[in-house]
Amino acid sequence: MTSESASLKKIAGHVNEYDFAQIIGGEVNLGSQTDKKDVIDKQHRFHSVKGGKWWQIFLYRRNRLQSNTILQGIGDLAPLMIQCLDSFPEHFQDYEQDKIAAKIRLQEPMRRLCAELQKPSILPAFFNKAMFNGGEVNYLSVLPSDIPNTEPIESKRFHIFTQIDVVSALSERLEIANSKARNRSQMDAQKVILRHNGVNVGEIEVRTDSRIHYKEMKFRLSAVKILALLIESMDAKQEVSEQTIAYGNAIRTFHI
Repeated sequence: MTSESASLKKIAGHVNEYDFAQIIGGEVNLGSQTDKKDVIDKQHRFHSVKGGKWWQIFLYRRNRLQSNTILQGIGDLAPLMIQCLDSFPEHFQDYEQDKIAAKIRLQEPMRRLCAELQKPSILPAFFNKAMFNGGEVNYLSVLPSDIPNTEPIESKRFHIFTQIDVVSALSERLEIANSKARNRSQMDAQKVILRHNGVNVGEIEVRTDSRIHYKEMKFRLSAVKILALLIESMDAKQEVSEQTIAYGNAIRTFHI
C-alpha cells in the first residue's frame, strides 16, 4: 500500500467512526486512539469501529513491543515477536542484499510464536489485548466491507458484538498454524496463519516491504471472513435501530 492509499484508508476509518457515533448518539474519541477506543456510546462504553476489506489490528516496531504493555504478560508473545524482528538485519539495504538468510533465521522464532499462540490460555488473552486493549474496549462495531465509507450515512448498517463474544468466538473457532511454501520461491514458517474451516482469515507477519515499513510486526484480519464467522457464532441477533444490529450479549447491554 502506498502512503497515499494508507492515508485515504485512515480517513475512511474516521468517516465511519463519525457516522457510527451520529447513528448511536455517541461521541468520537478525539484523544489518542491507539487503545482502540474509537467511539463512546450513551452508556459510556467504548466501541472499536471497523470497516473495509482488512482490519489492521496492530503494526508494532521493536521498541513498541519492548515498552508497551499491550502484549506484555501474555506468555512469551512479546519476546518471541521481538525475536522474529531480530531475524532481519538492522538496515533495509542489507536485507535486500540477502533476503534468503533472513527468512531462514525467521523460521524458528516464527514456529515458536505459533506454538505459543496455540496454547489455550494464550490465544484468548492475545485477542483480548490486541483487539480490545485488555477489555477496556467493550464492543466491536463493524460496517460490512461492501458498504463504502463514501455511502450516505443512511445507507450504513453496523453490526455490534461484545468483547467477550468476539474473544470467545475467535479463540474457539480459529486454527493457528505456520504458513507453508506454495512454490519453490517461497519458504515455510514466514507467518502465523489464522484459519477457519481451512480458509485463511488472518495473519501475523513481519513487514519488510520498504524502508519506511521495515521490521514491523503486523497482525491483520479479513473483514468479510471474520464478520461472517462472528455472525455465524452468535445464538441471537436483534435490530436495535434501522442502522444497528446487536448480536449475542450485545442484545442485553447495547442501547441507543
